[in-house]
Order: sequence, then C-alpha cells, then structure tokens
Amino acid sequence: MNLGVSGTATPRIGFAAAAAGLLLLAGCGEEKGAGTPTPGVSPTSSAAAATTSTGSNQPTAFDPCTALTPQFLGEHRWDAKPPEPKQDSASGIVWKGCRYVAKAGYGFVIETTNSTLPQVRDKFPAAVEVPTGTRKAVRYEARPDVPGGCSVNIEMQSGSLYVLTNVPQTQASKSLPACDVATEIAQAVAPLLPAGS
Repeated sequence: MNLGVSGTATPRIGFAAAAAGLLLLAGCGEEKGAGTPTPGVSPTSSAAAATTSTGSNQPTAFDPCTALTPQFLGEHRWDAKPPEPKQDSASGIVWKGCRYVAKAGYGFVIETTNSTLPQVRDKFPAAVEVPTGTRKAVRYEARPDVPGGCSVNIEMQSGSLYVLTNVPQTQASKSLPACDVATEIAQAVAPLLPAGS
C-alpha cells in the first residue's frame, strides 16, 4: 500500500492490474494433442523457434498464417483482428500457426503439428471422427470441464493440422456450440491443405 496525498492507504493499482493481467494470460493456456506443454515449463518462444532448423519434428508443409488469405478470412467472417502468429513446443511436439478472432466473437487457433492422429487418440480416447473431405480427422474436448473449447486434428503426412476453438460463454455466443464451430473451421480449411501434405 502507498500512502496517498491525504495520508490514507491506497492500493498499488498499477501493480495489481499488471498481476491480474499476467494471471489472465496464464489462464488462457490450451490443452493440446499429444505432448501438451507442462505447467511451469515455458514453451519455445516464436523468436527462438524461428531460428530452429527444420527437422522431422517440425511441420512445414502448410503454413496456416499465409494459406488463410485475407480474402478467405473475410469470406468466413474470421477477420475481426489480424492473425497473430503462434508457436509452441513441448516434449518433442511442435505447434506452429496463427490465432484468429471471428466477427461472431470467438477465437480459434490453426496450427500444423507433428502430433499424429494415433497420438491424439491415445491421449484423448473419447475423440470422434469427423468428416473433412478426403482426410481423416478427430474431434475432442481436451478440457470438458472448461466450456467453450473444442479441438479437431486433421491428418497430414508429417503429423496433423490442429484447430482449437475458444467460444466465450457470453449471452452473444452461448448459442455457438464450440465443437460445431471447430468442425466447421476444419471443414473449411482442410481443402487448403496441399495434396501429399
């Protein structure tokens, strides 16, 4: 506490706001397919990851950040904010892509990962197959205790394409079932995957 001008105790609002912001950011973590980052272990930063050489454990066949063009995002109303690059790694699993915000008020992530569908099924036995054109895909709720999140992994040769939705449970978005939204995103993006990827 600081003593204000009148000599009364006032809280350190700046510190409290900063601490609250950090707690909110820490609480926004997402449970991913196989190799989920462990609490207390920092994921690889984008800058550090950019200097990592491309190896068999780093997916590179498809870049969602460039494949989802501004026109494509606009057609789907997924362009409330510009895409935000994102990269994580844990236990040999790498995720690389972008975070998006839809005009309907929900957020989602599309990332390539070296996590395969069998690895995802092992970690999430309740995963169900969903149609995404010619590619196999599974859908699951990584954290069923937290409403608004759902994931889809679409099979790729070097792993999978990971789609995660974050549908806030507000009056405006309560009518948007997270798993339906994740499936719709996966079905729209799957045709963008290059043949043989």
